[in-house]
Amino acid sequence: MTTGSAFMLHGRLRSIPGEGDALAAILSEQDRSEPMPGCRLYLVARDPGDADAVWVTEVWDSEDAHQASLQIPAVQARIGRAMPIIDMKSMTQQRLVAVAGVPMPS
Repeated sequence: MTTGSAFMLHGRLRSIPGEGDALAAILSEQDRSEPMPGCRLYLVARDPGDADAVWVTEVWDSEDAHQASLQIPAVQARIGRAMPIIDMKSMTQQRLVAVAGVPMPS
């Protein structure tokens, strides 16, 4: 794999107290029929040690593909519903570069 062949994000979102289930549900809503061009992986995970934390891992063909996904009306609607229950001060996001994996991004 060449460096930069995929755009990757891994982040931790934390809801306001008691809203972890609601946040995870909103982030997990994507309808399989909804086109997400360039998305190789979108994974929502719960943190067993923090009921208000939700981890999201994304792998895209490019940063442009990721940015384009943010313009999809259904994605914008989910973001709009999630924002009021996200504790923005505790949010972390990291860009990553894949070096190995199964399957390996091309």
